[in-house]
Amino acid sequence: MKPHRKPQDNVPKWSSLLVEAVNKPGLIMDAYSAFHNYSIGNQILALVQCRLRGLEPGPINTFPGWQALGRAVKRGERALTLCMPITRKVRDDGPQEGESESHERILTTFIHKPRWFVLSQTVGEEFIRPCLPEWNAEQALAALQIEQISFTHTDGNCQGYARQQQIAINPVAQLPHKTLFHEAAHLCWLRSYAVLNQQAV
Repeated sequence: MKPHRKPQDNVPKWSSLLVEAVNKPGLIMDAYSAFHNYSIGNQILALVQCRLRGLEPGPINTFPGWQALGRAVKRGERALTLCMPITRKVRDDGPQEGESESHERILTTFIHKPRWFVLSQTVGEEFIRPCLPEWNAEQALAALQIEQISFTHTDGNCQGYARQQQIAINPVAQLPHKTLFHEAAHLCWLRSYAVLNQQAV
């Protein structure tokens, strides 16, 4: 009989790793956490400023944030203003009744700061879509009657989206072809579902 081997302590527990990976997608792909998730109020504020300045909406990041992604803010571009929380500790003036000493408390205030830039305000190496053998994205979309439009979502973590007969792929998506397949599949599924419903009637 083979001797029974005791599991080593350094063997990963796959169940716990999978749970953590699902709950923290950044562990699998950094693209899903490369950008800050802005509040609805800040997204509206950014879209209004883009409209007033004639800028194309898109992912938003700070100056150093774009540098970390290999892009630079164009010379002369003015930053977008968003609302940001400032948290600081405040010490009470004196001890309350029945207490021997004063306490610190956390105070959060909100201020508007011009620190953010939209993708269209930056420059960098033009993204070149890798060529896949015997496959052409433009021909595939044309055959499926799907139009690819500009990506105007303010959430840079969003890799792409589909609406009606159109899809948009994030210009800085980590896996652009995978995202294209995914969004096109959404539209094809909805189209097939509509056909089946009509046949059922």
